[in-house]
Amino acid sequence: MKPYLSSKKKLDNVGLGAVFGLITPIITLYGFYLFKYNYLSFSDFYSKILLANNILLPSISLCVIVNLLVFFIFIWTDRNYSARGVLLATMVYAGYVISKKYL
Repeated sequence: MKPYLSSKKKLDNVGLGAVFGLITPIITLYGFYLFKYNYLSFSDFYSKILLANNILLPSISLCVIVNLLVFFIFIWTDRNYSARGVLLATMVYAGYVISKKYL
């Protein structure tokens, strides 16, 4: 087996993809906060902007779209198990949004 194949297989697992899929929307939301509302503390942004305007769930839904980029990066680099992990994390976010919105 060639050495580059074994190093690539280390990065090809569902757990790693799930971690990337769970962290990427959080980083995206934090980046939006830094870009638009950096004059507030993050706790003020969360309570006064997201919760007070009732836009937390739409914000989460939009931040999860960035998982598409992570998913396709894993697909293009032939890391299919990691792509499955990203898909799993996206389903977790979708389940959370659906449960909060309709239940």
